[in-house]
Amino acid sequence: MSRSRYALLGILTLGPRAGSDIKRFIDESIAHFWSESYGNLYPRLHELLSQGLIECRTEIRDAAPEALVYSITVAGRAEFRRWMSQPYREQRVRDELLLRVFFANEVPVTQTTEQLERFAERQRDVLTVFSEVRRSLLQEYATDPNQPFWLMTLRRGEMVAEARLAWANECLAELPDMPLSPAETIS
Repeated sequence: MSRSRYALLGILTLGPRAGSDIKRFIDESIAHFWSESYGNLYPRLHELLSQGLIECRTEIRDAAPEALVYSITVAGRAEFRRWMSQPYREQRVRDELLLRVFFANEVPVTQTTEQLERFAERQRDVLTVFSEVRRSLLQEYATDPNQPFWLMTLRRGEMVAEARLAWANECLAELPDMPLSPAETIS
């Protein structure tokens, strides 16, 4: 079973949404740890519809064409809760930067330095975004019963970005002392 279905069911536990609203919600809230493309979103929604786990209705919107708005059914909520009660499956990590660092002896140190500097900058950007998200969660969602759980997921993201930044800084500090790579000694 696609785990995407459970992400969509979970989103719909928060309230009815059109497909474009679901995609926007993903992009604006959980995209740091879960993504869905439109190419996967609509087939999963149709699958959930055919299984009776969600339902849809046509909604007329003022500034946009009519939209199909999806909502979770009683059976969908039961299926989502059943999935939530099961142990999670560990994800295998595929990390291109780690692969490049692992084989960095094949390129000049300057290339690895540039890659790690870009990575560190990206982590600083992520931490800035997370700071804004934290502020928003604390101010705009202070009374939302989901807020403590959203803060927990945010904190994990913050800690991961902080650890990644610390790792990149350690690597960058070590690189100047590295011996020349074979790529540098051949030239």
